[in-house]
Amino acid sequence: MTTDQAIREAKNRWARRRRRLIGYGQWQPFTDAAPVREHVLAIKATGMGLASIAKHTGVNRGSLDHLLYGSHPVPPAARIRTENAQALLAYWPTLDDYEDHNTIDGTGTRRRMQALGAAGWTAQAIHQQIDGAHKQTLERLSSCTKVTARLARVVRDFYNEYSAKNPEDYGVERWIADRARAHAAKRDWAPAIAWNDDTIDDPDAAPDWTGHCGTDRGWWLHRLEKIPTCALCETAHAEWKAARAHLDRSQLWAELGRARAEARTREADLAHDARELLRYGADYEQAAERLGVTRQHLQQVLIRHPETAPERTAA
Repeated sequence: MTTDQAIREAKNRWARRRRRLIGYGQWQPFTDAAPVREHVLAIKATGMGLASIAKHTGVNRGSLDHLLYGSHPVPPAARIRTENAQALLAYWPTLDDYEDHNTIDGTGTRRRMQALGAAGWTAQAIHQQIDGAHKQTLERLSSCTKVTARLARVVRDFYNEYSAKNPEDYGVERWIADRARAHAAKRDWAPAIAWNDDTIDDPDAAPDWTGHCGTDRGWWLHRLEKIPTCALCETAHAEWKAARAHLDRSQLWAELGRARAEARTREADLAHDARELLRYGADYEQAAERLGVTRQHLQQVLIRHPETAPERTAA
């Protein structure tokens, strides 16, 4: 099919769709531009240029200019074609959509570098494993607020491959890795296991240190496992106590004892059940789904509750 034929076919499809929608009384060629303009400005604020937005949505660059700025003396568009509005509103950029030079939010990069530090990876060790990032630049990323898209992708790819691996297996001396871990612990840097891949880039997300952060059980797990208590769990425990303010001292202590025991016992039971599923061939994703928890939570539980001697004997 030639280019001219392809253009004619596209126009014919559009005309047929238009006639069909008119027949159904559903033809709305234009819609309010205000929410679309707000959405495009939000995308632009992440560091993406209009040329890239046009490329990824298929909406003409001129239409975007008219939507945002208009042209003197014409003000910004009050209405926009419905198909363009739908394409723009359906789009939100991923890290791979940005040009290398685009400056983007550094939240995800900062959290990944901190998690790598918690695992014992130093900037020097990361530098030795990858190309395209200077050691001094990597050192600054654990506190960055902005970063180039190219560097964010470099860190993301390294994190995806190495965050669960032991740096000592890649030539990092143990004392150096231990010093990195101590540095991270002193600053309460969350490990990779506390982050969900879907939320690590979200500035409003918080690490889930226990698998139950934001609940009273999470508060007890912080205490039991000697994990620095997060603000979400402090708030949850304060609310738990406030709801029982009417109890006398002995009743309150009994309630506290039950909550503590329940947090510990359920964790141990979950670890036992997970190991049983893994022995029968389930992978972490399958075991987590069967037990009704996230993969990250399941991995946390297995680390906190290693296999006991009776379990090994029974296996």
